Amino acid sequence: MEENVHSSEQIHTADNLVPTGLRQYIPLLAIVGFSMATVGFITGIREPRKTERGSVSAVPHVSDVPAAVNYSELPTARLSPNAHWVQNLNQLKFEKPEIFETVTRTEEMKLAALADRAKNRAYDGAPPTIPHPADALSNTSCLACHGEGLKIGDRIATKISHAQLTNCTQCHVEQSTILVENSFVGVYRAGPGERASPGAPPTIPHHTWLRENCASCHGLLTRSGIRTTHPWLTSCTQCHAPSAVLDQVDFSGAKR
Repeated sequence: MEENVHSSEQIHTADNLVPTGLRQYIPLLAIVGFSMATVGFITGIREPRKTERGSVSAVPHVSDVPAAVNYSELPTARLSPNAHWVQNLNQLKFEKPEIFETVTRTEEMKLAALADRAKNRAYDGAPPTIPHPADALSNTSCLACHGEGLKIGDRIATKISHAQLTNCTQCHVEQSTILVENSFVGVYRAGPGERASPGAPPTIPHHTWLRENCASCHGLLTRSGIRTTHPWLTSCTQCHAPSAVLDQVDFSGAKR
């Protein structure tokens, strides 16, 4: 008797899980769920439909697209958006005299230019000292201003005459590093070049070793007092002969 009562309570509890109004739809819902599962299974195992590709239209030509490079060139290839942007002091805008511009020179301008040139040298012919801090000691840093010449404000970085010598600081040192006073006396400027006759081209009044490029001191970008009046003539020694005395080296006092 107790077992029958316990069974009837369990059946009554299970019947309470589904509302009375929906019990009649349970078979229908089971059929619908089974049908959907069957359709999904058949659709999943069916062969997929082949995709049809449309015609490829011509791509318009874009000029700023970089050309592809070989794999071996990738380490050195400049493919970044700013690949062709290079910072260079030579690109600074400054007033540069025209090659056929009239040159005005006076004796006062010449003496002022020579005095300005001499203040960076221990003696005439000595390597000029560097009048500014030189943080980067590579020749590339020096040539950024002195490779072709540059004017910054009222200062002129003249063109170097011997760019083939790459260890610049071997001869040129900063002025701030010269701290020891000494009594050394060097040979000073010999003076203006002699002329064979009035109106004749003057001889070169200094030695030409490491001064082969005359435009370094007498070109367009240089001190106005010693600037040449005819910079378009590039073969200087065709008219201006070197001094036979100044270009010689005196070895008479050298020890054997």
